[in-house]
Amino acid sequence: MQLSPENMLKALYDTLPDPVLVVDARRRVLTVNPAAIEKFGYSREEFVGMNAAGLYASSKDAEDVGNVLYPLSREAKPIHRRLELRRKDGSVFPSELTVSRIETAEGEAFASVALVRDLSEIYRAQEERLRAETILNTALDTISEGFAVYDDQDRLMLCNDAYREIYSLSAPAIKVGNTFESVIRYGLEHGQYPDAGDTPEAQEDWLRKRIEQHDRPGEPFVQHISPDRTMLVEERVTNENFRVGVRTDVTALSKIKSEAEQLGLIIEGVEQEVYLASLKDGKIISANRAARDNLQYSMDELRGLSPREFNVGLTEDEINEVIAPILSGDSKVHVFDTHHRRKDGSTYMCRVRLERLADAAEPVALAFVEDITERVEIERALERKEHEFTTLVQNLPDFITRAKPDTTLTYVNENYARFVGLSVDEMIGRKFLDFVPESHRQELRVHLSSLSPGKPLKTSEQALVNPAGEEIWYQWSNLMVFDNGEPVELVSVGRDISEIRDAQTRIASQSRALELRNDALEQFSGIVSHDLKAPLRQIRLFADMIAEDVDAGKTEDLTMFSGYISERSDSMDRMITSLLAYSQLAYQRINPETIRLSDAVSAAWENLAVNALEAGAELVFDADIAVQADLHLLTQLFQNLFANSIKYRQQGEPAVIRVTGRADEDGVTIVVEDNGIGVDPAQSERIFGVFQRLHMDEKLYSGTGIGLALCRRIAESHDGRIVLDTSCERGARFIVTLPA
Repeated sequence: MQLSPENMLKALYDTLPDPVLVVDARRRVLTVNPAAIEKFGYSREEFVGMNAAGLYASSKDAEDVGNVLYPLSREAKPIHRRLELRRKDGSVFPSELTVSRIETAEGEAFASVALVRDLSEIYRAQEERLRAETILNTALDTISEGFAVYDDQDRLMLCNDAYREIYSLSAPAIKVGNTFESVIRYGLEHGQYPDAGDTPEAQEDWLRKRIEQHDRPGEPFVQHISPDRTMLVEERVTNENFRVGVRTDVTALSKIKSEAEQLGLIIEGVEQEVYLASLKDGKIISANRAARDNLQYSMDELRGLSPREFNVGLTEDEINEVIAPILSGDSKVHVFDTHHRRKDGSTYMCRVRLERLADAAEPVALAFVEDITERVEIERALERKEHEFTTLVQNLPDFITRAKPDTTLTYVNENYARFVGLSVDEMIGRKFLDFVPESHRQELRVHLSSLSPGKPLKTSEQALVNPAGEEIWYQWSNLMVFDNGEPVELVSVGRDISEIRDAQTRIASQSRALELRNDALEQFSGIVSHDLKAPLRQIRLFADMIAEDVDAGKTEDLTMFSGYISERSDSMDRMITSLLAYSQLAYQRINPETIRLSDAVSAAWENLAVNALEAGAELVFDADIAVQADLHLLTQLFQNLFANSIKYRQQGEPAVIRVTGRADEDGVTIVVEDNGIGVDPAQSERIFGVFQRLHMDEKLYSGTGIGLALCRRIAESHDGRIVLDTSCERGARFIVTLPA
């Protein structure tokens, strides 16, 4: 069973998850779908007749929408904006409102339809994400060391204020999304690294080595960022190929030449725990205030302890394995993670950087111990939030992308990559425009260039082609992120609106069909009131004359009068038959398909084979093309045109009919011309009217005058047209155009 378009629209209206309201010209609600009843809390009876302005949370929003949309007689584009609406219980929810006018077949707006999309969940998710980011950033900014994370594409994900303060000359380039190389290069160009040298060659060599250290980090190293400031740089690569870096200010340590001075004067005030231990007996020689306070031991107590005694994160064998390279001299520095136990029994996770001091009288090691409990918690929270965000984005049915202002993609979700037919990695780094059909690219460029700090968010509709060659329409919401008035990132979300567009197309097609039917009914009324009355008046006249002659006893003219009545009756019968064929076409549903032009031309000529043979007519056809049309109706169109050419041929000259056709991107053009008596250009429109005849002598040129009217109706039913070429000097030339 075939489902009617009306039932399909009703099913879509009833099952649509978003509320739909139909409002009349006085802003009174006419009808709502079940989703609207559920969302707003009103019953259907309460909704009907309600003033739609009462659903707005803000009277200003209600007034603004009313000023744009009403009165409905005014030309107005559909409304699409975000605002707050109010439920029956008084609660308010954020929404995305789309309002369009509903027009009659004559183009007069009599109502509007509003589609409401609840944005509460979207806003709630955004608030949660922002809150988590705020907590994370606040926590990072409490860390005195510089901290930064670069993703697997070596783009900056996050950093704290201390990191930006340390690299103050590089700060303008330290932005989320910028690559490590671009940040380093900017700092190099602005004098951030005095050790890089003065010549371009030396600086490029330094840059290459620094990037290699970053890509494959090893032991921590000391870096000079200004003539009087030194940082200890420690970088690690996570399992996800992220790079985590910590910068500890060791300027004071670098300036002190003596280990004793370092421990006695400088290290004492460093917040990081610092120990000096003997490699000979494993005893602690000295420890700074941070170490003493954290472990809760005095200096005298610590001197009697070995680090092994408060280490609880490694076994004895693991400790021996860690310090073996230091003892043997194979390695000068070693970094490892462990747990330390305080005097009160509590423990904390720490990272130890163990370095053997050269040129010491006895083998000693300097240990920098960092309490990384908060850092680990932050990293775990970051991983959880990243996982939650990734899971959310990957499970959304929409397309989600992030790109640079020039549309170079920095992120795409799996759904979009799957649609394009590439992997996510294959799409990253390419321009967003590469995946837009060429015919839509310029329009998209103009759309994106119109985004501004005042209006950073706009929507557009684009047709995308999937790997199967199917064209699917998507509505894109494009948000340009600005920083100090400059665009820094483009965030886009695409939603499949193919079903909505299909519904709009079906409605437009139905409106067109209704328009054709109304037009046919109007012509039918005119014909009934005018053309069909003419033969009726003549029949009545001759019947009255017969009655008068019978009353007078005259019979010699009765045969003639009855012949006239019979002739007029036959004429009226032909008119009624033709009118029936015409009116049926107005209601006939076309079944377009891809056919060859030759199929319709040949079928029409075969139907007129007897007429063509009697008239000696010839058909010339040598331009076969593909046409999207109803074969039966197109055959009837050609048959009517060919019949006219045969009928209105030059006396004593055989009819020659020529059919040509061409196809281009705009559609199909078909020309039918003959060498007949032609048509007066002044009658170029009149000939397409119903029962319009230019030759009143039916004995010479018989017919009802409905053939060309049928041709026009057939062309219009295909969204095409047929006209008379008034420039034709000999014969008649008709031009039929059909859409692509």
